[in-house]
Formats: sequence, structure tokens, C-alpha cells
Amino acid sequence: MNDRLNRYFSGYAEDYAFLELMPDYVKKERLDFMRGVPLPVKSKYVIGLAGEQGIDFKYFTMGMINMLGIDPDFEYASKYAMFLKYINPQIQKVIVDVGVGLAQTSHLDDACITFRAALRIDPDDLDALYNYMLVCREMYQKSDDNSYIADFKQEVLETLLHMKDVHPDFPKTYYYLGFAYLNAGQYAMCEREWREFLSRSGPCPEKSEVENRLEGMEDAVLIERAYRDVISGNWEQGLRGLENYKETEMMEWWPLSYYLGVGYNRLERFEEALEMLKIAVRKNPSSPEICAELVIANQGLGDEVNAEKYRRKIEILNRPVEH
Repeated sequence: MNDRLNRYFSGYAEDYAFLELMPDYVKKERLDFMRGVPLPVKSKYVIGLAGEQGIDFKYFTMGMINMLGIDPDFEYASKYAMFLKYINPQIQKVIVDVGVGLAQTSHLDDACITFRAALRIDPDDLDALYNYMLVCREMYQKSDDNSYIADFKQEVLETLLHMKDVHPDFPKTYYYLGFAYLNAGQYAMCEREWREFLSRSGPCPEKSEVENRLEGMEDAVLIERAYRDVISGNWEQGLRGLENYKETEMMEWWPLSYYLGVGYNRLERFEEALEMLKIAVRKNPSSPEICAELVIANQGLGDEVNAEKYRRKIEILNRPVEH
């Protein structure tokens, strides 16, 4: 669990007051490790701290769990984790169950905080990891903030990769990793993870879904392998793969014409490069990378006028946006 999401939850800490346990209580309960440690409790619950039976620890417990999820690097986080395990050796399962309940009732922020707390206590717990990943995934799918989406997508990916490391026999990891790579346009890696899912999974609806999706991915995987050849300098090999799709509907995907143009430029086939790059720039006119290749193609053809046109366009595209 990375701290990239802390900023989305830090505001929740403002709801808490911090109180210390009475020294006599610490001594009686043998809680020396909690001496001088302030315990969080929601401000609205402070009035309920002293009932007929004395201190009601549920308020402290709830506060510690939430603070662990709000800021896993909080100064007293390790003490809170130790205390929670001390009062209930099964606290990890309790926290995960609470998080699942919150997720099922669409309290996604609260669920995410709760699973983060569980992972602060045990970063390898499969139930916590899996449900945390699902909640983060649902949260970014419901957002239209690009920065938020990018942060939560990365958190999902890193959580899945950690699950793969510590629980390699859990099939659903490979199912969701496939989608993570698919959304990133990494089709070969998506195919690899989905085939791993099929080999590990028993009969289930997801298995049929993945089998159907894999049937339609063959071209995307071959194109990806070919343009990666172009990127790595294997231009002739890459072009042979990409040229198979020049007369197909795949040409609607602008990276195909772009990478064809790159390959032709590197082989000094400038007329063919220019033809492909003009297609690419029509579909994606704000790409400095395409414009840079158009400079190369026009220079190669001795057309300094158009080469300069695209140099100026690159300057404009790279100009900082004024606020």
C-alpha cells in the first residue's frame, strides 16, 4: 500500500479528538506500551466515553482503526496496531468484515479507509488485499477526475501485483490483472494474465468471459508485439508485423499509423513515413511525438517548409499552460 492515496483521506482526521488513558487504567490493564499515547475518538462521541460501566472502548477502537486507514504512517500507528491486536487477536477479521459491510452499502471512502487499516496491521492478508483492490477499482470507475483515477488505478495495479507475489494461487488476481493491463493497452501482458487465470480457475462465469475476450484479442496482441519491436529498434521486424494491418479497420487506431511512420522513418522510407504520419496526426493532432516524426519525414524529403511548420507546432504544444 503506497501513500499516494493519503491526500484523499487526510481531511477525515479533522473529525477526531485525542485523549490519553488514565495512568491507573494503564497500570491495571498492563498497557504500559500505551502510556502517553493519545487515542483518537470522533469528537461527536466524546460525550459517550464515560458510561455507567466506565470507559467504553468501542469509541477508541473505532477511532484507532479509522486513523490507521486515514494515515497509515501516523506517529502512533504502530502502537494502535499493537493495541488492537492486544484487545482482540481476531481484530484483523473483524476489520475486514466491517469493510466488506461498508462496501456493500456503497460507503466507499469508509470501506477504503477500513481496508487500509487492515493492511496496516497485516499487509499480506488476502481478504484485505482483495477487497481493498475491489473498492479502489470501484472508486476510480465512478470518478471523472483524471488525477484521482490515475492514483487509484496505480493503487489497484500495485495491490494486484503484491497479491500475485504473496498469494500466487489465488485465481482472481490474474483475472483483474488482465483488466488492468487491458485498460493500459498492454495486450500481451493482459493475455498472459488471463491465460494464467484460466489455468488456475475452476468453472465460473468469469472463465467464459475471459475465453470470449481472448478470442478477440489476437490482433491487438500481434500489433503490440510489432510496435514494441519498432520501439526497441527492430524496425524491419516490427514493420513486417504492422504492415499486415494497413488495409484493415485497425488503421482507425492512430498508434498503428504512428508506429508505421516511425519504422519507415528509421529505414529512411520517408514518403511512406509521411503518408502514415499524416493519418496519425489527423487522428491525434495534439501529439508532439507525431509532429517530431513529421519533422524527420519532411526533412528526409527535403521539404524544409513543412519541417519548420511542425517544429513550430511542437513548440506550441509543449508551451506551459498559463492559469
